[in-house]
Amino acid sequence: MIQGFRKIFQSRIGLALVLAFVGLIALAFASADVTGFGFGGVAGTERAATVGDERITTADLRGAITSAYEAARQQNPELSLDEFLSTGAVDEILDQLIARAALYDFGRQAGVRIGDSLIGSELTQIPAFQGADGNFNEQAYRQALQGAGISDSMLRKDVENGLVARMMLSATTVGTESPRILAERYAGMLNETRKGSIALLPAIAFAGDAEVSDATLKEFLAENRADYLLPERRTIRYAVLNAEGLGEITASEAEIAARYRENAAQYRGSERRTLTQLVLPTEAAANAIVQSVNGGATLAAAASQAGLGTTQIAPESRAALASSASPAVAQAAYEAQRGALVGPVRGPLGWYVLRLDGVDRTEDRSLASVRGELEQAIVQGKRREALANRAAEVEERLSSGASLAEVARMLGAEVQTTGPVLEDGTLYQSEAELPADVARVVPTIYAMDATSDPQIAAGANGETYIIFAPGKITRSAPPAFAELRPTLRNDYRREQGNIAARRAADNVLKAMKGGKTLAQALAALDQNVPPPNPISLSRRQLMASGQQVPPPLALMFTMAEGSEKRIEAPQNGGWFIVALDDIETPELDADDPLIESTRGELATLRGNEYAEQLNRAIRNSRDIRRNDNVIAAVREQLAGSR
Repeated sequence: MIQGFRKIFQSRIGLALVLAFVGLIALAFASADVTGFGFGGVAGTERAATVGDERITTADLRGAITSAYEAARQQNPELSLDEFLSTGAVDEILDQLIARAALYDFGRQAGVRIGDSLIGSELTQIPAFQGADGNFNEQAYRQALQGAGISDSMLRKDVENGLVARMMLSATTVGTESPRILAERYAGMLNETRKGSIALLPAIAFAGDAEVSDATLKEFLAENRADYLLPERRTIRYAVLNAEGLGEITASEAEIAARYRENAAQYRGSERRTLTQLVLPTEAAANAIVQSVNGGATLAAAASQAGLGTTQIAPESRAALASSASPAVAQAAYEAQRGALVGPVRGPLGWYVLRLDGVDRTEDRSLASVRGELEQAIVQGKRREALANRAAEVEERLSSGASLAEVARMLGAEVQTTGPVLEDGTLYQSEAELPADVARVVPTIYAMDATSDPQIAAGANGETYIIFAPGKITRSAPPAFAELRPTLRNDYRREQGNIAARRAADNVLKAMKGGKTLAQALAALDQNVPPPNPISLSRRQLMASGQQVPPPLALMFTMAEGSEKRIEAPQNGGWFIVALDDIETPELDADDPLIESTRGELATLRGNEYAEQLNRAIRNSRDIRRNDNVIAAVREQLAGSR
């Protein structure tokens, strides 16, 4: 609630990247699907900035931007990357990375060290790494890392950086408690009730019905041309190259046999083992669990007694287990008999204790049993190769000056034309959708002009190619005057009515200063307007709505008792008159829970301010250098991806 009174941080992201999560990559896993969003281009190891001995790479910067964007989309799913970047996100997020690196550099110089056990403990708290039972799941952890293209060491380094930064700022939460009298004052403001009235002087009531000349409307259009522009539209002429003209493609027995030999390991029998796993921070703790199990307890019961939970490992091969845990863990698990307890064995997250629950063995798959899938794969590969060769031939013809129609005749394909397409890929004034392969080339179409040569592009599935060129290009412009005239007339009358409504609002305010009530002042106007609406609302009710506060109500809660003001309605809708008659601030009971709640919020805000000040001081003490060329390249790269 208190944040409704004053905005503590000017930054949209503020200290969130530093304080909210222990690591920036961890933030990505905690807030979004990091596998579904990324940027190519600038090498990930290039230096965007240095802070003391710490380097911020382009990969760090892009990853942080991805995390922040996906987190923002959780609050606003309609937010586009274009909109996000237009607010200065690149510079702001880089500033946050620099602030975080400064904290880490300062902490390391001060002798702060983070142990592997603490890092492992933090990783177990991230939901993306937990199984269905809510406990850390090694398989989920490895799959998440693989899907994001992140190594275990990268994530651990990231978490280490975040933990050091958090420790540097943890002292700012000490001594932040506010005096009770201050909390009472703020809580009293939350409890106040304001009474008054709000009236609207609608523009349409003052617009009149006099005819407006075409000359006046044309002048109005010229002054407000941007409000009436229709978007640019382009049709797309295209032809599709697919497998229809390639003839029959087959796979010979020799090719099938050769493919089988090349992939023999894939069809060889395998052994996979199902395990129950428990990871502990120390060898002593692991030995205690083993002793408990040897004494008759189950592994799950022993883990539960220690305040821990076991993890079920789905059937895994020896190689997969060695990759997800460690070679030593895999060796121990594969040397054990069914039902045996394994460990403790040292692994990347601590000490592993495992129980072998099951062994799943598969036999070799013969050539005859996999012949069908081998034949299908060979035919598909040949078809794609033939299509690629045909596409190269088309590209050569286009480079030699062939037209779209000529290439289509060569392919025996039909030249098709879409309806008008907007730059965002939607069809103008239509609910229909473009074919997927055509939608992929819309950005290229908008980068071409009417004289550009046709181009060829691969389809999404690799089974088709599309040859395309711009068709009719309709530039952005207002509709014809005759078509627009009724709209212009209404908008012009509304604008003139809004001007007249403002004069009337000034007269109402003048009358109220002379002693009239709002209702009396409105009744004295020449026009009929709606009566005022009485308002009786507490600040707590206003802030509890969770919605954007209407401007007239927001104005009422900034006014002095017994005052009146005007505020314009949006879109030339008229003018509001706001009259505040009374402010009631009832005394709070000494034990009112609102006081302690407010006191807690004030402590949090004060701690945040202390953290921001300390962060700024540490940052100013570091040697910070930015690589402007690389930062500009990242910015251009992001702009090109939207």
